[in-house]
Amino acid sequence: MSTTHRNTVHYTQLAPTRPDSPLATEWETYRREVGRLLAEGHEGKFVLIKGTEIVGLYDTQEAARDVGVQRYLLEAHLIHQVRTEEPILRIRGHNLPLPCRR
Repeated sequence: MSTTHRNTVHYTQLAPTRPDSPLATEWETYRREVGRLLAEGHEGKFVLIKGTEIVGLYDTQEAARDVGVQRYLLEAHLIHQVRTEEPILRIRGHNLPLPCRR
């Protein structure tokens, strides 16, 4: 009997990004706030973050994207699904949390 196992990382073990990354501030904001968002029952929702501000939580990625584009157009902003376990994407020997697709 075979079960499919997805590799994941618990939110408490999310790695920081490089400081020169265009979304470094937003990713660090997510890492800092994800525990609270989960505790408040927002798992599965999509969070929109600009800088250190959580702009909003949305039921769908499309709703978050629409607000992000309307408010920030071409400025960097992060849309990420709030999860206890982040899927891991393996690329050339690197394990990375799997980002939401835009």
